[in-house]
Amino acid sequence: MKLQEYINDMKPDFHKLYGGKYEFDLGQSEAHIDLTLGAATKYIQGLALSGKLNEIQNLATQGSMAMQESPYYKELLKEVTNSYYGLTWESNRKEGLAKDVLGFILDGLKHRFQAGGYSADRSGIMAFLGLDMGVLGKMGGMFSKFFR
Repeated sequence: MKLQEYINDMKPDFHKLYGGKYEFDLGQSEAHIDLTLGAATKYIQGLALSGKLNEIQNLATQGSMAMQESPYYKELLKEVTNSYYGLTWESNRKEGLAKDVLGFILDGLKHRFQAGGYSADRSGIMAFLGLDMGVLGKMGGMFSKFFR
């Protein structure tokens, strides 16, 4: 999947920007990006299976600042924060880490999306992510009746 390639390319930059703030070595920074990506992917897959492709489109194209008022962003933030169960930090600090990682990832993906010249519609989003729209569209339609 292209998404993993994009994230892997961004990992060293995250560490340069935030490693000192959280007192992480490079491996810890990368591990928390992976945890974040895992939780975010699970959440986004749930959106896709429930037929909420417009919400995925918004997450992929609006960047972190525009998304912060979205109930989907807030749910995503909660899922990511819960994925840091190995950290013994207080919840506010975990949430701060989640906001930083998510913001970094969403803004990085927005930049790559725009630089790649993808169209801001479902087919462009799916091409950017390396997903087959035909299969995903059928699955979303099939499962959406269970999540209304």
